[in-house]
Amino acid sequence: MSELELFHFLRPWWLLAVPLVVLSGWLVHKREGAAAGLISALPEHLGKALTMGNAERRRFRPVDNVLLALLLMVIAAAGPTWSKQPSPWFAETAPLVVAIEVSDSMRANDLLPTRLDRARFKILDLIAKRTGARTALIAYAGSAHVVMPATKDAAVIKPFLEGLDPLIMPEPGASARVVLPLSETLLGAESSIATVLFVTDGFDAADAQAFADFAAQPGAPALAALVVGTEAGGLALLPDGTPLRSASGGRLDTAVDEALLRRVASAGDVSIVRAGTGDGDVRALNRILTSNLRQADDPNARWRDEGWWFLLPAALLVLFWFRRGWTMQW
Repeated sequence: MSELELFHFLRPWWLLAVPLVVLSGWLVHKREGAAAGLISALPEHLGKALTMGNAERRRFRPVDNVLLALLLMVIAAAGPTWSKQPSPWFAETAPLVVAIEVSDSMRANDLLPTRLDRARFKILDLIAKRTGARTALIAYAGSAHVVMPATKDAAVIKPFLEGLDPLIMPEPGASARVVLPLSETLLGAESSIATVLFVTDGFDAADAQAFADFAAQPGAPALAALVVGTEAGGLALLPDGTPLRSASGGRLDTAVDEALLRRVASAGDVSIVRAGTGDGDVRALNRILTSNLRQADDPNARWRDEGWWFLLPAALLVLFWFRRGWTMQW
C-alpha cells in the first residue's frame, strides 16, 4: 500500500477551522476593497496623501501571508500521517527462526574451517546484534527438528548450536521445505511478525514450489536465507579426515547452484545473502530483518504525527510579521 493510500488525519475535527480561516480572509479582502473604493472617489492628490507609503499594490499582501500560515497551522493541528511507528514491545519481541542445514555438504571446506562452522559463527554474530529479540533454532537435513524454542538468551543457544553435526541427524538430505510447517507450529499466532532465516548451502528443486505455496498463505512469516558456500564447491571431510563420497562412489558435489538459488528466491520471495569473510553479510541480514519488521502489521503500532512538516513553513511565514510593511491589522 502506498503512502498516499495511507494518508489520513489523526485529529480531523481541526479541519473544521479551515472554513473559518477562509471566511476571515474573505472579509478582510472585502474590507480592503471597500476602503480602496472610497479612496478612488477622492481627488488624485488627496488619495495619494491618504495612502502614503502604500502606493505599490502587492500581489501577495500581509493578509495572504497570515491566511497561509493559519491554514498550515490548522493542517498541522489536524495531525496528518501516512506511516506507523512500531511499538517498542513489538520491535523487541518479534521472533526470528533460524533454520540451519546440517547435511554432509555443509562439511565442505570452501569456506574455512567448514561451511557448518562458518554458519555457526554467522548465526552467533547475528544474534548478538539483535539484543533483546527472541530467536529460535531449527536443525534440518532430510527432516527438521526444533533445537531451541524462541529465547532472548544467546548463551543458551550457543552450546546447542556448536553441538550440531550431520552424524546426529536422523535422516540424510537437505530439504529446506520440511522446515516450513515446523516453523509455523513453533511461531503460532506470531507468524505474521516473524522471519524464518535459512542458513544453508543451497536448496532442492522441489523447494521452489513449496516456498511459493508457503509465501502465498495469509499471515505467513517472511523468508530469508544466508547461503554458505561457493559455486566451485569444496572438499567435504568426515571428522577422521576421510573424504565424503556420493552414492555413486565419486567425490561429493558441494557446488552451490546459483540458478536454483535465484529460482527459489523469486518463487518464495526469499531475501538471499551470500556469506562472506567480513561482517557485511550479518549487517545485510539485520537490515532485512528490520525491513520485514516494518512491513509486518503490528496491532499496537501508533501512527506517526507528521504535522511538524507543516509547522516549519508556518513558522517561517510568521517571521514576516516582524518585517516593516507586513504588519497586519484585522
